[in-house]
Amino acid sequence: MMQAGAVNPFPCPSPLERVLLAELVRVAKVCYDRGWSFGTAGNFSLRGQDGLIWQSPSGLNKGDLNPAFFIPVDLATAQVVGPLKVVPSLEMPVHLGAYRSVPEALCVVHTHPPNLVAASRSGQDLLFSGDEMQKALGSGDHLQTLRLPVLTNVTPSEMSKMAENTGAAIVPGVPMVVLAAHGVYAWGRTPLEALAYIEAAEFLCQTYAPQKN
Repeated sequence: MMQAGAVNPFPCPSPLERVLLAELVRVAKVCYDRGWSFGTAGNFSLRGQDGLIWQSPSGLNKGDLNPAFFIPVDLATAQVVGPLKVVPSLEMPVHLGAYRSVPEALCVVHTHPPNLVAASRSGQDLLFSGDEMQKALGSGDHLQTLRLPVLTNVTPSEMSKMAENTGAAIVPGVPMVVLAAHGVYAWGRTPLEALAYIEAAEFLCQTYAPQKN
């Protein structure tokens, strides 16, 4: 019997987490089929119980993910839980930053929709106004200005900084951050909700030129 406060060295997803991981795998396949996550690009995660997150592994094709592939990671320490040979995505710190800063975030989807990536190349935050689709991303109405925060993309050796950088950049009520010229990280209560946010942002970037800061 485990002592109170001990960490299970072999954690398993709960029944509900298994359902959500299966949905997350379907969302990853959607991103792959749309050309947003070709090759091994993109990463996906789910907030679990007992201070864990379930993070997609590094180096796997996102059209072929399996719920059993996800790696348990301690949210507080960023350490993999268990004697595993696979490693989580290098971009895991961005996921950690979202989970630590947004308690209601239960999953994170990272992919590379082309219009959104192109719009972010300047490195400036993306500003939108006058479009009904803004309401899908936190605007009270189309007359407000929606700001999608854009962060500088860092080198692999600097990626550990991204948990703090992500937390500092988050706009209250806006369920995503963008890495300049790279891709978007969106979170929600379910994987399909996070995907819907990305679809809304990609629509805005496809149909409406963002304002300059």
